[in-house]
Amino acid sequence: MQLFHAAASPFVRKVMVVLHETGQLSDVDIVPAIGHPLAASDMPVAHNPLGKIPTLQRADGPALYDSRVICQFLDHRAGGSLYPEARRFEAMTLEATADGIMDAAVLMV
Repeated sequence: MQLFHAAASPFVRKVMVVLHETGQLSDVDIVPAIGHPLAASDMPVAHNPLGKIPTLQRADGPALYDSRVICQFLDHRAGGSLYPEARRFEAMTLEATADGIMDAAVLMV
């Protein structure tokens, strides 16, 4: 798998935490993806129609994008302990709150 990555992105860092916590970091090649809409040559537009990061290119299927989708995929692949079924929606709501905070922080920069 390949993870299109920019260290400054809090959403990429969230995916990196899941990779570390689930022991899957060695399964992923980190691909630098730095750019913006006016200089998109390093962005993963061939794998993600939005051209955004993080994007996870899987060997056995289409690319996944959006940190929530990628984190849930990685959690499922590792056996599923980060989103416990009994409290799945509470965990997803907490994640949505954290993403909203990160969105606000990115807009301030």
